[in-house]
Amino acid sequence: MDLPSVPASVTTLITSGKLPPEFRALFTPAGELTDGTAWSHVASSVNECLASGEVDEDVRGAVALAGAYGCLASYEDFMDPDDMNEDIERAAELLREAEANGVDEEETSELWWYSEDLRDRAAEFREYEADMHAYVTKHGATPWGRLDAKLEQAHDLYSAGERPAALALFREVAEISPWDSEFSGCSDRIGAGWCRLLHDAAHHDGPEAARKIWQDARAHYRAAKFPHRDHAWQLIEMLLGTGLPDIIEVILREWVEAAEQAGTSDVPVTEDQHRIFQLAVAEIEGSPSNPVT
Repeated sequence: MDLPSVPASVTTLITSGKLPPEFRALFTPAGELTDGTAWSHVASSVNECLASGEVDEDVRGAVALAGAYGCLASYEDFMDPDDMNEDIERAAELLREAEANGVDEEETSELWWYSEDLRDRAAEFREYEADMHAYVTKHGATPWGRLDAKLEQAHDLYSAGERPAALALFREVAEISPWDSEFSGCSDRIGAGWCRLLHDAAHHDGPEAARKIWQDARAHYRAAKFPHRDHAWQLIEMLLGTGLPDIIEVILREWVEAAEQAGTSDVPVTEDQHRIFQLAVAEIEGSPSNPVT
């Protein structure tokens, strides 16, 4: 569930000129948070205001509602469950105070639902932490930590000239299921294994061998999710000059399409990406068209 919008009573209070002095500076005249201000600051300020006993009765309910919203809006992914529960409990206290001071339940209901959703997320994350602790106790590292160690070992072997041993490790990582195993959250590491296999084939075994690796990787990821978006530019650069303009074109096109869907169509976005983009386009335009999927 997404965070509800700021309740109408809070917006009205902010723009009414009746804000308690303690947190007038947190908002612009238009009712927006000022630069550098977060809703957690509002929640803290509300706590101080209400504790002082100097809040006018006619705005006390809206002030408490603003504090409740501030507590709930302060949630961040992977917060400590204890911190989450503390914020949720404080939000509940403030919601009750808001209702006791004239705020209609129609305004508080969405925040009550959101607080219950956060409570469920905190419980799920606590369970996840317990499971991960048990996993580390058993294996000595997290799933992604285990794959990082394998990839680092493979890289070191490759750098030392132990190509067969390195490729065996890269393939061991690459062939892990990114969907339904203990490593289901490690698709970037699994993708790195495929990238290294593709790079090696392109530079040592030729274009056709590399295309076979490419097709295997795409099939392994189903739904053509290879390469991982974070790997795209580095992989394009690794494949430049290896006779694979068709693969480079697919990687480039899919990265741009994904960026456009995400609303960042002004790509490439960094100087290094722009450099690689120009080299890739030159290679694509200078080679016969032979698209792959």
